[in-house]
Amino acid sequence: MRFLSLAIIASLSLIELVQGQSSQHVLSSATEKKRPNILFIFTDDQDYRMDSLSYMPNVQKYLVDQGTTYTNHYATVSVCCPSRVSLLRGQFAHNTNITHVMEPYGGYDRFNALGLGEDYLPLWLQAAGYSTNYIGKLMNGVSVHNWETAPKGWDYQDQLLDPYTYVYNTPVFSKDGQSPVFYENSYQTDIIHGKAKAALKKLNNTEEPFFLWVSPMAPHGQFVINPNDPKDITSEPPIPAQRHKNLFQDVKVPRTANFNPDVQGKTASYFNDLPKLDENQTDFLDHTYRSRLRALQAVDEMVGTLFQQLEEQGQLEDTYIFYSADNGYHLGQHRTPAGKTTNMEEDINVPLIIRGPGIAKGAVSDLVSTHESLAPTFLALANAEDKLPSWIDGGVIPITSALKQHPLQASTETFSVEFWSDVVAWENSETLFSPGANTYKTLRIVGPNYDYSYAVWCTGEHELFDIKHLSQNDPYQTQNIYKQATDRFINRLDALLLVLKSCKAESCRNPWKILHEQDKIGSLPQALSKDLDDFYATLPKVKYDHCTGYYDYENEAPHFGDTALAAESPKQATVVNNPRKSQQREVPPQNIVDLFSLIPVPEETGEFMVDDDFESRARPVPEELKETIVDWSKYGFYSFGS
Repeated sequence: MRFLSLAIIASLSLIELVQGQSSQHVLSSATEKKRPNILFIFTDDQDYRMDSLSYMPNVQKYLVDQGTTYTNHYATVSVCCPSRVSLLRGQFAHNTNITHVMEPYGGYDRFNALGLGEDYLPLWLQAAGYSTNYIGKLMNGVSVHNWETAPKGWDYQDQLLDPYTYVYNTPVFSKDGQSPVFYENSYQTDIIHGKAKAALKKLNNTEEPFFLWVSPMAPHGQFVINPNDPKDITSEPPIPAQRHKNLFQDVKVPRTANFNPDVQGKTASYFNDLPKLDENQTDFLDHTYRSRLRALQAVDEMVGTLFQQLEEQGQLEDTYIFYSADNGYHLGQHRTPAGKTTNMEEDINVPLIIRGPGIAKGAVSDLVSTHESLAPTFLALANAEDKLPSWIDGGVIPITSALKQHPLQASTETFSVEFWSDVVAWENSETLFSPGANTYKTLRIVGPNYDYSYAVWCTGEHELFDIKHLSQNDPYQTQNIYKQATDRFINRLDALLLVLKSCKAESCRNPWKILHEQDKIGSLPQALSKDLDDFYATLPKVKYDHCTGYYDYENEAPHFGDTALAAESPKQATVVNNPRKSQQREVPPQNIVDLFSLIPVPEETGEFMVDDDFESRARPVPEELKETIVDWSKYGFYSFGS
């Protein structure tokens, strides 16, 4: 019999529901005033839980001290391509059907095949009269051989191109669908830095407001292919700019309660079999952590330049600046090698700092939000919500007093985290893949005095972590209390996950309304009323028919509230029944290795000065590289660990 302490139940029952806000939208009515600009700085794999932001002085000076840090912002699928598509579309991954970083379940070609680029963020902003601009990494699969099919919706774009996206000293770009160039003897983040500063200068001369998304690859790990040994394809910690390579000599991964614990706290699927890391492994994790902090220094320098540029142009006070990352990262937590893709907080809780008109300065907020709600929030700030489609899952994050009154409110209590994989992938490790299902649905439910993580795995295993409570705190997820919880409490959590795991549109923003259409139930404390015990006890339970490495709606039956999920939605992909196993990668033939080596990789790059004429370093990409179509994923370039 499960049980929760009477103190927990009692304290939950005392928490009152925050009443719904008025439906009136009260953004400024001064139509003659130019609408605000939006600058979005978006890093790749940056941790929040391991304190990387503290090592970025310009981020601290211009954003943390002058804006609001949101401690409860989440990526709902913890790997780059699905997370980025969810942000661009304002949809959960089970609705985009982009669930991996490569074919057949992810990547740029699949994004286009599903028609997702026909109706997404930059097109909505263009329709609202914004100049749209993108610099850096968009998603996996934008390549040296498909550069002519540039994504729609960007007035200006300078895209990083695969297979060189994850090589720090080989920056390869295509500007506005033009023939690719590489930048000789240059550091990738520095080139993005220069392009972003130049873009701001150009945008200063435009009449329409601008949206500028700057997406450096740092602090993602680096791909390595040994030209002398084609079998030697792996990943390694990020490469810092030469000027930063000796910083932070004594810094180590924070030794929190979940770092390489003596007793494993996560007890589902492959976590059960992870051995305790040895000293050599933890030393390497510390080296990886230092490398990540070093790689972020060039990003931090860029942040400083962009703020100075906005200030010089007189645009700073009329610009909203967002800083975030596509997913988090783990290093040794719960005995894991480096990587992401798990449902632990280190992988899903990501940075979000916002500065701009009406944003509190030097503030910290525990408001709950996810990536799916960033696009609606951008459109709300632009006073262009009418451009949003009806099928959008996210809502407006109430980051200003005006947005607290917005009718399309994001959920500030519940959301789901999801993943599908038939293997477990690690980075910078001798073992890039481990056996074990990594397919799960996780409910995160956060209130004023409670914070729970409840997961159902395809293996039938369950996890429940009490992350924050008045009487119990387990912020590092070290004690799975699923077997100790009462049936009535689990029934509530499972019911929420039952709705959220296949939600669409409004049901994602307010699952309580789907469960209690006629009743005014709007929070976990209210749902714990004993009068509702029979109702919750009769609902079907979340389960999988079997483990798969891809999303299959029927495999994840039962579903609840399908009639409420009938919002207009984009076309879905056909399930592939013979998926390529992620760990089955081929050894590239020598001609493919030679092809990759056509772009020289310097051991060290020259020092970069932002006022240099960096475009003078651009060189044409060899024709052979552009004309040869290669499925680089076959060789491990887009596997989670590489």
